[in-house]
Amino acid sequence: MFGIDKGAAAVGLADSTVSMGRFKNLFKTTSGCKYGALIVVLALSACGGGGGDTPDSDAPPSGGVGNTDAFVVQRFDVRGLQMLSPYRADSPYAAVLHDCAILESAADACTLETLPFITQATPDFTREDILDRLLVTHDWMGERFEQLLAAAPEQMISLFGSLTSITIGSTVRPSNYWIVTGGIQLDPDYLWLSVSEKANISIDEDYRSDFGRELQFWNFGVHRIGNQAAESFYSLTSETERTLEDIKIPVYRLLYHELAHAVDYLPPASVPTLDISLSPLNALDDNRQYFLSPRLYDDQPLYSQLLYDLAQVRYRGEEAVESQTLLSPTDVGNNMAIDGAMKFYGYSSIREDFATLFAMAMMKQDFNVDYYVAFVNKPEDENDWVCADIKVGWGVKNRLADPLVSPRAKWSVESVYGSSASIDDFFTNDIGIPVPMTAGVDWCTNRDGVSIDTAPEIQARSRASIAAALEAQRIQLEGERFRY
Repeated sequence: MFGIDKGAAAVGLADSTVSMGRFKNLFKTTSGCKYGALIVVLALSACGGGGGDTPDSDAPPSGGVGNTDAFVVQRFDVRGLQMLSPYRADSPYAAVLHDCAILESAADACTLETLPFITQATPDFTREDILDRLLVTHDWMGERFEQLLAAAPEQMISLFGSLTSITIGSTVRPSNYWIVTGGIQLDPDYLWLSVSEKANISIDEDYRSDFGRELQFWNFGVHRIGNQAAESFYSLTSETERTLEDIKIPVYRLLYHELAHAVDYLPPASVPTLDISLSPLNALDDNRQYFLSPRLYDDQPLYSQLLYDLAQVRYRGEEAVESQTLLSPTDVGNNMAIDGAMKFYGYSSIREDFATLFAMAMMKQDFNVDYYVAFVNKPEDENDWVCADIKVGWGVKNRLADPLVSPRAKWSVESVYGSSASIDDFFTNDIGIPVPMTAGVDWCTNRDGVSIDTAPEIQARSRASIAAALEAQRIQLEGERFRY
């Protein structure tokens, strides 16, 4: 997200001054980061996105639904960012890639002459050129990324040109884009398939997990294809494994989100005028007139000050005021129902608004993925609850198709790819219709048509298999709740 999408301890970021329509706090960006008229750099990796869609971690935080099993999979060979190495040893950038992608401060940044954006170096770049910019702590991370890149939609591949580097490492959390390096970092929680691979991944929580704890509502979100889940969540500490098909939708959503941040700062029109003697931060800042998200806010702003303020509490750690702690799920949902954000997370910054709109429009176009969103009550016991305890105050299936959302999503797609008959046709004929959820009915029944606690496929099982099924459902619910 500008990037953050998933959970962890990366903070920092940069942005430029923009017009935020009716919003106050002009210089606030995403996920706990702040900026001023030029740019303030706060820490190692930047905020901005997720899953985060991020996020958005497959590993549930401590506590949550019912009891958490003791660790099964212990950590093994978890490597810090200092142990990153080029995935392609023969990359023409192998000698500089680590030092340019992993910085202690903005003062250490390389110039674009040393590590240019991919599209600067090779305007007609291929997947091989993208792999030349990849850093990993473990070979399997690069191999998995290469597999997914080979199968990625062509429309996604063109977006990689706005990057200088891609980093995948044991301790990366959350996934993020950072304007200081012009690169993205990806949480390997999205990529593992086997128990031995997940053992290489840190289990540190998203540093935002406790933000907004004093609020009396929860936000749930899920990606669906038809009536089926488009992604399933798995524990990093259990012995469960998964297949390549299991991770494609989550990874592609994550990539569309992070790449949206990159192209927001570096759309195609900006490339020819970049000063290669400057760092990415300074070169992009000099070209701020090309930034996309400020233009979205000039053309089609969001209007809910209440949701903007709440998002600063939930996603950036600001302290809630008393009036915010009294808001019900219905109060919050009624505000979202009359505004044009794709996700609640979109209110955390103009960058996240743009990225969530773009990513979900592309996931609908490429994979027919719908996004369901709801605000529910917080259960009395946050450490022991079932789905029947969380009632929807407001929610909708297929948020993209809302008439207040779809024009803004179309704007975001056209700002990247240009206007076309195919984009017009997609938004006219293929986005479907929004379906309101039933207030007062629990999240799972609204989502599936049946409560998770009474689903026949669970009731018909043995006591042991019921316990296993409910544990899987617990992890799924935590994933749907902790979404960025």
